[in-house]
Amino acid sequence: MSSHPLSIVTSADLAMLQIVLDSAGYDAASSLADPKRYNVAAKLLIRRFQEGATSSRALSQELDLHFGTSLSKEPSVSFSRNRASIQGLRVSSS
Repeated sequence: MSSHPLSIVTSADLAMLQIVLDSAGYDAASSLADPKRYNVAAKLLIRRFQEGATSSRALSQELDLHFGTSLSKEPSVSFSRNRASIQGLRVSSS
């Protein structure tokens, strides 16, 4: 049993948590592609919110702390290849 009671999460709170997840790249597409990763991130945010981290910035930092750079900030392989092609650089086949 926890020593401190859990706070109630309102629909407005859930909307803010969803925005944090979306901003970090955990959107509907990623939840279908990798539901386990999405669920772990969502549970982390809810737990941190209930522990008192109620700002979207603090919650975003929690995601970065636990999972590294946000998914939306990671360049895709195709982006990297296109960039290299435009710059005239060799593209590795890996």
